[in-house]
Amino acid sequence: MKGTRLASPADLYHLSAVTLLLAARWLPSEAARESVARTLGGVAYTTRPRKRRLVEDAVARALADRPWPPRVVRESFDDFWREMLAWTAPPDGPGRIEGRDHLDRALADGRGAILWESSGFGRRLRAKQILHAAGYAVHQIHGETHVGGFFSGSEVPTRLRELLKRFFDDLERRFVAEIIYLPVPSAESLAFTRGLLERLGRNRILCVSAEGRSGQRTVPLRFLGQTIPFSSGMVSLAKVSGAPLLPIFCAASEPLVIEAPIRVDPAAERDDALRQALGRYTALLEAWVRRQPELYRSWHTPAAIAEAR
Repeated sequence: MKGTRLASPADLYHLSAVTLLLAARWLPSEAARESVARTLGGVAYTTRPRKRRLVEDAVARALADRPWPPRVVRESFDDFWREMLAWTAPPDGPGRIEGRDHLDRALADGRGAILWESSGFGRRLRAKQILHAAGYAVHQIHGETHVGGFFSGSEVPTRLRELLKRFFDDLERRFVAEIIYLPVPSAESLAFTRGLLERLGRNRILCVSAEGRSGQRTVPLRFLGQTIPFSSGMVSLAKVSGAPLLPIFCAASEPLVIEAPIRVDPAAERDDALRQALGRYTALLEAWVRRQPELYRSWHTPAAIAEAR
């Protein structure tokens, strides 16, 4: 295993959460799962005052132009556990896809496609399950510190974290063709990029969170009332490969929506191309979040980044 330390405090928390997810397999109904999600969300809301404060501040800042119900803050805690419990839920049947023609047209062009998902809004797992059921093979890209949707808190690997990542990877491979981890910026980055270009050259579908902040270059953008850095790596990849960036969103009770492609002009000046493409995505994501703010699980993340500066 990569890790040299046995575990970190965050790993032990994640291990307890995995134990809950395994136990949740035996829940008899969707109503029972909802009850557990709300119970766990309530515990987190009560016992994590710093996170609650960050969420409250972020929601108040982002929605300052209109009244917002106080339940938004509490619901965001519940929704995190709804998404986590989905890891071990019985698989749903096929779902509807709006904008499927955008993906089909991209594949017909033969340059592959880059699906831009949100790591914090809506039903991230369900979106991939719908695509899998529809016959699409998705190659999922995660950040090196990704642990099934939990934030690991450190880039220093541990042996327990590697086991936890393997647990979630095995679950995710039920509906994705491949899981690819972004390397920590190093000499490996060039080889990694070549690997992604090779996949797109074979007309593959890549899927990655557009909210990633790792990578060699980020672009600061206004998002939900704050200036937040966004990684520009996928825009650069689209610019070189000619593959379109396709934003995807899957809200709680709606179909998977594949938005119109964000194409990157290969002749455009690099900084302008990066800012324009990322700006179009963040505007889309903010519109979705403002419509259903209770489904955004990452209110505290940009707030924590801003607080740490």
